[in-house]
Amino acid sequence: MAYSNSGSYTTGNSTKSEAQVCLKFPPKVSSPGLVALWSAKGQNNIKLGKLMEYSGPRLHIQMVVTFVLTQTIHSVLKHLRLPMFISQILSGMILGPMVFKGKSSLITSSDQSVAVLGTVGAIGYMFFLFLSGVKMDVGMTFRSGKKVICIGVLTVVVPLMACLITAKSLSQENQFFTNKRVFLAVTYSATSFPVIHCLLSELKLLNSELGRLGLSAALIGEIVALCLLTICQWVIDGLENGWKVVVSNFGFFSVYFVIVVFWFRPVMKWMVRKTPEGGQIKNSYLYIVIGAFLASHKLAELLKVYIVFAPFLVGLAVPDGPPLGSALVEKLEPIVEGLFMPLFVTTCGMRIDFSYLKNYGSFAKDQAISAVVTNFVKFAVSFLLPFLWNIPIRDSLAFAFIMLNKGIVEMAAYSFMNDILVRMYILIMPCFFFTISK
Repeated sequence: MAYSNSGSYTTGNSTKSEAQVCLKFPPKVSSPGLVALWSAKGQNNIKLGKLMEYSGPRLHIQMVVTFVLTQTIHSVLKHLRLPMFISQILSGMILGPMVFKGKSSLITSSDQSVAVLGTVGAIGYMFFLFLSGVKMDVGMTFRSGKKVICIGVLTVVVPLMACLITAKSLSQENQFFTNKRVFLAVTYSATSFPVIHCLLSELKLLNSELGRLGLSAALIGEIVALCLLTICQWVIDGLENGWKVVVSNFGFFSVYFVIVVFWFRPVMKWMVRKTPEGGQIKNSYLYIVIGAFLASHKLAELLKVYIVFAPFLVGLAVPDGPPLGSALVEKLEPIVEGLFMPLFVTTCGMRIDFSYLKNYGSFAKDQAISAVVTNFVKFAVSFLLPFLWNIPIRDSLAFAFIMLNKGIVEMAAYSFMNDILVRMYILIMPCFFFTISK
């Protein structure tokens, strides 16, 4: 049985397009097996296309192809000391429309097959955000000195203002402050704590004075960026849809915040108290926390909370360190870092298509220029502030380069914007490669 659904959407160039999607029910998930496919209709061989009609085997084949290609590329690039992250992006570019333009491959055999692979990767990214929140020590923010707080705030706010001013001077539109412009401006200027943490860990600088400064500033910058993004979106919604919408959204967000912080966090602290000192936490407690994390996605959707905030806020609510926080990281990190995140990065690489350079609009060009200006301003602010507070010039330069790094969080943001047809992804990625860490 097949059903069709049609609808229209607005592209990044302010033009409307229509699409029709046909779905078959029940979906083909598990194949009948190789023997059944071999003997079906008197065939003497198994055609790969027949096997790829089933989403289960198709996903397994896609995962194998992705990992084999990634490891092959990394076996060459590792001699240049390039991280696995670059190999994953390049494998996505090879498996995407750049090579198989208008053709089907093992990965892009159909739109449905790409959607399933992308969904698995997106689930992995949600787990990554959850674990990033678990690893964070929110108390670090309150223990930071005034200078560190000032650095963390100004390295986000000043580049953000520079980005908005640059974009405003380049834009010819009357309605300038829109959700997508503010979202991109915050993404350019924000400092991602997970990215900085991964970078400092790889450089073995976590316990150094420079590493502690970078982590504290990154944590403060991340919180400031999230708050600015939320406030700006509320203001824009108020200007476009009326302030009643803002009040309701604020109320929904407050309800979600209260549920997570004042109900779920005490429950997790009770789990910690029930665990003997030095002992391991019960697996049932871990399952409850993981189940609550998975349910938070739906709860955030019902309460109209920005969907990326949900897993991150739940992760922040988890008491850090042993026995609960460390157990969650120990259980989940291997499968997230080893399986889900490589798939997510590869699917992000599949979105890169240089053919968009032929038809990019003024919006994409303005945003690319704004991104470059924002990075220069962020580097200057990140260098000058420590230098003015008598930190050696060498350490100030190192700190500026650390704060400038981009990674999986920014790539995910650009990918989501690309999925809603804001076509500036290919112009941002070259800038992204120069500042990438993880």
